[in-house]
Amino acid sequence: MKKSVAVIGAGLAGLRCALLLKEAGIDVHVYEREHHVGGRMKTEKVDGFLLDYGFHVMQTAYPTSQRTFDFEKLGAQAFEPGAIIVQKKKKKAKFWRMADPFRRPIQGALSGMNRFASPLDLLRVARLRFAVTKGKTDQVFEGGNKDALSYLKQQGFSQSIIQRFFHPLFSGIFLEDDLRTNERMFRFVFRMMSKGNMVLPRGGIVAAPNQLAQRLGEDRIHLNSDVSIIDDITLDINGQTKSFDAIVRAFNANQINEKRHVWTLHFDAEHSPLKSRHVLLNGDVKINDGLIAHLAVPSDVQPEYAPVGRSLVTITVVGGRADSLGLTEAPEIEEAVRKEAKVWFPNTSLNWRLLAIQHIEHALPEVGSERPLLATPQVQDFECGDHMLHGSVEGALLSAEAVANAVVVHLQV
Repeated sequence: MKKSVAVIGAGLAGLRCALLLKEAGIDVHVYEREHHVGGRMKTEKVDGFLLDYGFHVMQTAYPTSQRTFDFEKLGAQAFEPGAIIVQKKKKKAKFWRMADPFRRPIQGALSGMNRFASPLDLLRVARLRFAVTKGKTDQVFEGGNKDALSYLKQQGFSQSIIQRFFHPLFSGIFLEDDLRTNERMFRFVFRMMSKGNMVLPRGGIVAAPNQLAQRLGEDRIHLNSDVSIIDDITLDINGQTKSFDAIVRAFNANQINEKRHVWTLHFDAEHSPLKSRHVLLNGDVKINDGLIAHLAVPSDVQPEYAPVGRSLVTITVVGGRADSLGLTEAPEIEEAVRKEAKVWFPNTSLNWRLLAIQHIEHALPEVGSERPLLATPQVQDFECGDHMLHGSVEGALLSAEAVANAVVVHLQV
């Protein structure tokens, strides 16, 4: 007789764990309280636009993602490697392009001549890239355990490039305003960005969990489920008691305590404000009390994100930055964002139509330097999710695999 397992939570970790258990010959069922799969990886359709819940990208270099997702079937399309940086200069906007010289040699050479960064800082970027990309991925989790800001200073980077480039880029990734994230996490993300592409799937970010759900089978996924845990093998599901051989908790019971929050604003624009498929970083966000961390145009990468003849502009505001400026309500966030964008795009941004303001209050788990960050998750009570390792798709998937393996071993005893 087949062993039975209940997975509580149909986020990325829950779906991946359930799929592995199914492949191991276990009768697995997933119970989700929401009406959709994917957890934070969800997409809403508004006026013909695809609005992801926060600005999401998938990273093709993540080792676990490579064996989990079929990027070709997802129709994944990539942003250009590198970034565009904008700063206000004499009441006008000045733009610099920081291209990846290893993958875009000509553009990279031109970037080295635009005087955005000093030759020494450019050499330090190249040295950092070499250091984090050599060897196995697990090696970036060895060595120091400081915060990312201290690590960048230790590597000799100038205050200028830290504030104008690293801060807007990584504050928008880590969703914190101080670069307090563990340096090991910084090295890991920088390695992945150096080796792979940031991509968007066709149909919105929800296409990723949907792909896992399709493989698992709809008959094994139970949405709108009110679940209470009675003990290690018993659940109350919508008022009915049911027993299993094991129960997996694929959710963060302490999510309310996670303080990294983010505001995401989606706008309908007649034309894309950017001339290339880069992400735009705000070089003023830390230096001159800016608000926006970065701006992207998902429809430049995946045209399906916007109706024909329109563009989707997505702006990320790190919650901690907004808090530091005393901005806590959606109308004042929108007003400040529009004021900032007007300096960059004075002829077009005034006509952008707001589609949605999303405030994601508990967006990522805390990954600071207060504890060593490990390369592999620790399995505790069959609980999985990015909070068990680090806040990323890779963290969620690695945790799911570890718990699935632990459950299989447990059921074979």
